[in-house]
Amino acid sequence: MINATKTDLTNYLTASGRVVQLVAVLSVLSIVTGVATVAGDASLNFIADQLPRSATESAGFTGALTGFLLLVTSYGLRRRWRVAWYVALSLVPAITIQGILQSSAFSTPLILISIVVFAILLPKRDVFDASVTLTNTQVAAGVALVGAQVYGTIGTYSLRDEFVGIDTLLDAFYFTIVTGSTVGYGDTTPVPESGFARLFALSVLIVSTATFAVALGVLLTPAIENRFTEALGMTKDAELNQLSDHIIIAGQDQLTTPIISNLQSDCSLLLISESDIAPSVAGSEISVLQGQRTTNETFERARLDTARAVVIATEDDATDIMTTITVRQQDDDIWIVAAATNQENIEKFRFAGANTIISPALVGGELLAESARTQRDTATEVVQRLQDNSSPPPSNTEK
Repeated sequence: MINATKTDLTNYLTASGRVVQLVAVLSVLSIVTGVATVAGDASLNFIADQLPRSATESAGFTGALTGFLLLVTSYGLRRRWRVAWYVALSLVPAITIQGILQSSAFSTPLILISIVVFAILLPKRDVFDASVTLTNTQVAAGVALVGAQVYGTIGTYSLRDEFVGIDTLLDAFYFTIVTGSTVGYGDTTPVPESGFARLFALSVLIVSTATFAVALGVLLTPAIENRFTEALGMTKDAELNQLSDHIIIAGQDQLTTPIISNLQSDCSLLLISESDIAPSVAGSEISVLQGQRTTNETFERARLDTARAVVIATEDDATDIMTTITVRQQDDDIWIVAAATNQENIEKFRFAGANTIISPALVGGELLAESARTQRDTATEVVQRLQDNSSPPPSNTEK
């Protein structure tokens, strides 16, 4: 069963990987074809005689731009984003049309490959099933960036009589981009006599530069956080969302270390750690989630709804009892295993909703005493005691 699952997963990832590779090849070819067309390298023309040179050059320029956009989209496909699949599905036919209009020496392979890529990409919708979740900050930064460009473009076009070289909306958009990027070629400027136009150009510079800096920071921050997450041994949210039938280890100290050692060979484990670093599991295959183990949000991120069981076993009984209550309130059916450092807290754990409660001190003391009394191995008795401490999950009426 496990081997079959691994085989299916391998085939699944291989299919998506091949699609990404084909899309990347097509995007590079589109860029090369577009650049060659703009440069005038069109020795083999199909319909060049029926098209003006400006149309062919425009197709070449837009083809290079579309190829670049498709190359960026291939990153999203690599992450299996559904939105990237939709974008790629719309860009590939555009590349086919641009290849026909360019009618250059590179157009034939470009057209053929684009048709093949579209035919392969179309039925692969189920492969790209990951969703993209934007934070409120990212949405606000995107809206601010677009708003800054709209402000600069419309304002510049409205004041076009007070600018040199502004005749169309495209000219106004060009001026806004050049000004906001602080490049400032100097080919479009306010007339020296217009103080209002100069003040407006200054406002475009400030607004565009500020929004671009904010948007860049918002986009780079998640990438930097992901790097820190990997360096600290933590698991990304995208990987957490794929967890299923796993065992959650809520908390980490000396008690949990042997538990992890015994389970990690044949179980999928997720460790909830309240510290930045989980030393005992660094470099292992165990998933690690940083968060407070007494909050609902942490267990929602830990995919409690798809977990097999929860182990709550640290030396802090008070926090462990609160964790047990938190887990039981979220899921009436999940199997909870708890360790009571103080044997007086066993009934409290049971009342909180734990199914199995073990007191390491009590069991260990009885084991040592029994072994000394009988001069024999008492492992069988220990197993029996563990079974006697188990109980079915409490019902809502019992709680």
